[in-house]
Amino acid sequence: MGQALPASAADLGIETPPMAVEKAPGYVDREWTLTLGGYAMVQPEYAGSDDYEFGFKPIIYISRADKLSRWRSFNDSASIALWDTGFFEAGVVGQINWKRDSSDSDDLRGLNDVDYAYQVGGYAQWYPADWLRLRGELRYGFGGFDGVVADLAVDAIHFTEFWGGMALSAGPRMTLASSGYTDAYFGITPEESAAAMAQGNNLTPYEAGGGIYSVGFGGQILKRFTPNILGSVFAEYKYLMDDAADSPLVVQNGDRNQFQAGVSLSYTFFLGFE
Repeated sequence: MGQALPASAADLGIETPPMAVEKAPGYVDREWTLTLGGYAMVQPEYAGSDDYEFGFKPIIYISRADKLSRWRSFNDSASIALWDTGFFEAGVVGQINWKRDSSDSDDLRGLNDVDYAYQVGGYAQWYPADWLRLRGELRYGFGGFDGVVADLAVDAIHFTEFWGGMALSAGPRMTLASSGYTDAYFGITPEESAAAMAQGNNLTPYEAGGGIYSVGFGGQILKRFTPNILGSVFAEYKYLMDDAADSPLVVQNGDRNQFQAGVSLSYTFFLGFE
């Protein structure tokens, strides 16, 4: 669920567990760990909706103990670092988009279902300063849509001693998407339009192209309560742009202002081997 802070900058108060026995100077704990938990959030019923629902996203994170103190963002895709210098990191990412059924909302009446989508690609992130992270992801999606999505994020990170130590972060975001992505979720074929109008859902035909999908701002607070338990509070605002914002699904039935907020809690198991 994200990688991050350079080792020389690193702890941000999210401490790694104390050693059970005394280690030699310079020892680095490479014990494997398994972190399980979840994000509970309020989110739009579908992309572009003005109605909200409760959602859940699992946390499954496998790492070595010396990586546990690294800062990560709630909206980072699951990633594996292939190159890590401490200040610059690059690797592979993956993400799954939940399916969208026409039965999910009255606003979707007459539209075809959008199946699960699977995204794979790469990421790079850089710390030009200890308190600043720049991250970009480029992913190709297949299944529910066939296209390319890019996420760009800047996060300023601050540690405070308040409440025993917490890591606070915030920064701007931008998402770009090809027509294959945008049209799958915001396009309306003539057949869909006819079916929607027959059911009282006045959606006109629309073909969505690629471009800037959204701009926005997000932030979070991370708190490690014990060596095993990590919690967070997070929120994000997105402003839909270009063809996504101009879709009748948004103009007539939804809202280009999109919000998401929630909490997370995870527990780390120390597996006892390196």
